This record gives sequence, structure tokens and C-alpha cells, in this order.
Amino acid sequence: MTVLFDSNLEIINQRWPLLSQMLNTASVLDLSAHLVQGTEQTISVNGIQLSSRHNRIAEAQLLISQLPNNSSEATVYGVGMGDVPTILVQNSAIKHIRICILNVNLFALLLTYTDQRQWLSDQRLELEFQLQHHRLAQQYIAITPELLLSSDDNARLRDLLVFNNNLTYANKSHGSVDDKLRLRMMENLATIKKDRDAADLSSHYQPTKTLVIATGPTLELHYAYLRAQQTLPKPTRPLMISVDTALKALLNENIIPDIVVSIDQNISRQLLPDNIPTSVKLVYFPKSRQDVLQWWPGQRFAAYSQSQVYDELHQLAPKLRLFTNGSVIHPAIDLAVYLKSKTITLFGCDFSYPHNKTHAFWQDGKLGPSVTHAKQHWVMNGHGEKVATDLNFRGYLLALEHYIHSKPHVTFYNVSLDGAAIDGTHYLECKS
Repeated sequence: MTVLFDSNLEIINQRWPLLSQMLNTASVLDLSAHLVQGTEQTISVNGIQLSSRHNRIAEAQLLISQLPNNSSEATVYGVGMGDVPTILVQNSAIKHIRICILNVNLFALLLTYTDQRQWLSDQRLELEFQLQHHRLAQQYIAITPELLLSSDDNARLRDLLVFNNNLTYANKSHGSVDDKLRLRMMENLATIKKDRDAADLSSHYQPTKTLVIATGPTLELHYAYLRAQQTLPKPTRPLMISVDTALKALLNENIIPDIVVSIDQNISRQLLPDNIPTSVKLVYFPKSRQDVLQWWPGQRFAAYSQSQVYDELHQLAPKLRLFTNGSVIHPAIDLAVYLKSKTITLFGCDFSYPHNKTHAFWQDGKLGPSVTHAKQHWVMNGHGEKVATDLNFRGYLLALEHYIHSKPHVTFYNVSLDGAAIDGTHYLECKS
């Protein structure tokens, strides 16, 4: 290490001895770092600049401006070049500052080449390195470059920060519809009024156990198990709720779900099997295509999400409102909870591309994503390994984990370790 590292570490050792030990044994060999010169200097790590190279202070002040004017405390996720904490400690109105280390090796690199003693010595400041991964501080600053450099241990926290940072944009996107889609929703109103409320399904089903089936690649490993479950005597047979894009795969394997959930305006008849048994009930949302609704051979049940987009329709034709946050798997699971299922077992809920595939049954790219394109994002699977994914899948996963934590009275199982690890679920081996 360097003289600068030793000087920085002396303060850390006095205040945070456990972190000091971790920094002493940290390895920076996997970090490709070099200085970048613009109007000012910064450090580039693995191709990511830790700060602006033109006006670092202006950048730090812009980040700090996200805090309310009357803030007496601040939480910072990441360190960057140390500019944000340097400015924060100069503000006497702030009584408590938390700096959350997202990558100990990266922090060791920073301490090796820069002097951070000014803010490390401030008694109002705490360094945290054993971080809460399920809840963010009420008011915080995220050092954006460090989200791309966080350690594997902090991957879930990274995803939460990225998700929350994009929440306003996502809500704006989901909270509005274009004129064409609004027209479709209003054209569907007559059908919605005529069809039954998804809440009425509670008179059909009172499940103790529900199997919720998505279209992730690992679904293909459990066809035999699902077929076997279907043959159980009615009193012991679990309820099966499938997402729409899994229906072709299931019927191809002679597996007939009880309920199919569909929310996407792009689900066409071409994405559904030709011969759907009349016993299969459809729970649909107002964005569904009218030709699909009229063609569906079984009973139809209408539902809405909690989005304000559906407030007007709900006034005109009240229906059950289910949890959604971008993925059809969300309302499928929430429906099982609404039906008072005590246990919910997830099949094909991978939120990633295990086995070098995007979906069970479907050819690569048929449902949109393709494994042939370079994947910049990943999640940890049940084996503790990185598995490729897309950014939107990470958001869907995080939303589901938050939902699961809000339902402590329900036990959730995940049948695969190959897909994304879903916090709050228990692994359940399901073999026929």
C-alpha cells in the first residue's frame, strides 16, 4: 500500500477497527484503475469514472442538492472520489452523516491514492459496511458510478438503489397511456361491465396451496411434476395459476392450469394456443386485445391494477385491483394471495436467463429479449452464481421481493436454484 493509505487507515482503525481489518486484507488486483485528466483529475475503475473530470465540486453539489434544505442528517451510498462527504462535513446544520461502503476493495483503492482524512475525522460521520439490503434511508444520495462497481455482496442493495432512482420515471411511464391505448381501454369497457369481477373467483377456489407458473427457462424442468399434481384428488390438488405466455408450453405438455392471468396489450392470439380447454378461466386487464377477449373459450374475469390509469374505469365498472409492477407474475401471485392461499410455490420465476435461454418453450427473441445480445446486467442465482438478466427483470424481481416481505402470513417457495434468488422464498425441490 502507500503512505496515504496508512494515514487514512490510522483514522479508520481508531473509529471502525473491523472495517480497518477488512481494508488491510482488501485486494485491488481485480480493479483496472488509472488516472483520468480533464480540467481536473479523477480515477477510472474498470472503465467507470468515479466522478466528473471537469468540475467535481459542482457535481457533488448537484448530488447534495437532492436533499431537503432543512436536512439534519444525510446518508450517502458509495464514496466516489470523496467529494460528497467532503462538502457535507462543511455544513454545520447536518448533525449525522452515514457513508455506506458499496465495495470495500474499491474504497481501499481510493484510500491508497487520495487523502480522505478531513471527512473521516469528522465525529458526526459514520462509515457503514454491513448494509441493510431491503430498505433505503428516507433521505439519501447515491454516487451513481459506484452503483456499477458495487461488490457482489451488495448486488441486491445496488438493484434497490437503481430501482428507486428510476421510480419517478417508471411511475410516470406506467401512470399514463397514449391515446391509442386509452381508446382500446374504453372500447373494452362494455366487455368489462359484462364480465365477472376477478374477486368472484373466491367463490370458485379456496386454495390452501397454489402453484404460480411463469415462463422462465427452468419451467421446463418441472413439467412432469406439474402433470403429477394435476392428477391428485380434488381435495388435495393445488390451484394452478399461469401467466399467459406460459400457456402454450403447459398445454403442449398436457398441463391445464385453472386460471390464466394476462395484463399485456401485446398478447395476441398468435402467442396463445389454439385449443384452450373451456375450463381455463382468464383474468385480464383493460389493455387486453378485444379479439383475444372475444375468442377466449372459457370464463373471463376482469381486474385492474392500483395504477391511477384505471381509476376512471374502476368508477364505471368496479373490479378487483391487484398488485402489479411491470410483470404479469405480480398480479398472478397477488391473486393467489387474495384467494387466501397459505402457500404459494413459484415455477419458472427466473427473472434471468439460466440455461442460456430467455423463456421456456419459446424460441430466442420470440417474446422480445434475446440471449444473443450482450448482457450488461446480472443477478445472483440460488447457487450464489451470477446469471445474466436485463435491467427491467431486476426491477420486477425487486418489486416481488418487497411484496413478499409485505405478506408474512403467506409462505412462498421457489422450485429452482438456477434462476434469480428470490429473497423471502424458501427452496422447495419438486420432483415427480
